[in-house]
Amino acid sequence: MLLFVVSAGLPAALVLGAVTGWSRSVIGAPAWVSWTLAALAICIGAPFAWFSTPSGTRSATNLLLKAYRREGLEAVERQYLSVLAPHRAGLQLFNLALALDRAGDQDDACTVYRHAADRGFPPAMMNLAYCLSLRGEEDEAQDWYRRAVEAGYPRAVPGQGDGA
Repeated sequence: MLLFVVSAGLPAALVLGAVTGWSRSVIGAPAWVSWTLAALAICIGAPFAWFSTPSGTRSATNLLLKAYRREGLEAVERQYLSVLAPHRAGLQLFNLALALDRAGDQDDACTVYRHAADRGFPPAMMNLAYCLSLRGEEDEAQDWYRRAVEAGYPRAVPGQGDGA
């Protein structure tokens, strides 16, 4: 939400400043500079604002899903996710895995969950643990449940009591 406010609000403020002449009077810039700054802010801010909305997030996930089906996971990570911080890349991979899971492709979803979990994304760790548990790989599943909790995931580890 903060990203949406900043990426939509800043361009709006610059356009308002250019229209009212505020940017000319405050920073002493000529009108063309004020309008150029406003146009650049809109061109950069609008995509950020769009992709921070639920519809934009779905569009980004659909883009990754199409690229994944067309080119494979390695290409998606190299072309689309390599520029992101590990946590953001983990989030995008997690969303891709959820989309694959919803489409009924559990094997590929588990593979993508593993990549997201390897980037340190706790919800992916939990979902990977669940996938492994369904496959009967309980030891590795318990390890991923433990890692998710250690990474700050707020749910209890299945199969372990609270000590009471």
